Amino acid sequence: MKNKMKFTREVIFDPEYVKTHPYRSVWASEYRMGTDYRIVRDSGLDNHLIILTVSGAGIANGTELEPFSFYLFRPHMRHDYRTAPDIGSWHFLWAHFHAPANWFPYLDWKTFSIQSAPTSERRRIIALFREVILNSSTGYGYDEALAMNLLENILLRLAKIRTTGDDLDFGEDVRTYILEHLAENLTVSTLATAFHLSTSRFAHRFRDAFGTPPQAYVEGCRIEMARRLLLTTEMSVKEVALTCGFNDPLYFTKRFSHATGSAPSYWRGARGNRPG
Repeated sequence: MKNKMKFTREVIFDPEYVKTHPYRSVWASEYRMGTDYRIVRDSGLDNHLIILTVSGAGIANGTELEPFSFYLFRPHMRHDYRTAPDIGSWHFLWAHFHAPANWFPYLDWKTFSIQSAPTSERRRIIALFREVILNSSTGYGYDEALAMNLLENILLRLAKIRTTGDDLDFGEDVRTYILEHLAENLTVSTLATAFHLSTSRFAHRFRDAFGTPPQAYVEGCRIEMARRLLLTTEMSVKEVALTCGFNDPLYFTKRFSHATGSAPSYWRGARGNRPG
């Protein structure tokens, strides 16, 4: 079958863009490919790759991907995906992304189908994915941030389909509260009080919703917010630390370097290379 759309590496990985903007959080696109399409990367890449089949069929590391099925490649996981030869066409959406630590509880699966989800929800997820593609392609910082926000929305919706709605609603409320109060003293006790729960009950529900202890999740949110502030604002390292809930700048530098592999000054130095 003749491909309806043809894509080249230059469209996805523009050399000039990569040269001037060395760090990208997400890049995505939509492909309609024929029988001869195949990608093999023995060592994978240093980011996550998520694929959603819209029509036709593909095969990823031996798993057949039918319509409305997702496949998730983790960093450095072998990539071998192609059009299913017996079908001859594969229409899919894809996104490469660097996941912040607080996303990891939503990335504990390999393949998942939303075929049984309500039609309205399937359409909503596909529409959100296409918005990720649209916003990740502009090269502007705010659009890229929006693309990451939309991608997180998709992952949360998948979590809701895979688990109970009650825990997801609780998780969304807690996450919103944490992001709005990052500068405050967010202990398990203060969070439990805010949600009118005992400390033990809150910790139990939190682990069910996020798969990680509250303090580890809070620190992940703080580190991710600090990274974005260092890249997109003129705030000093000390101001960023205080804004994100670290009262000691030296402790902030230690925890930030441990989480990201680089000191805050590295991200501050990369600010001039970010899209405007």
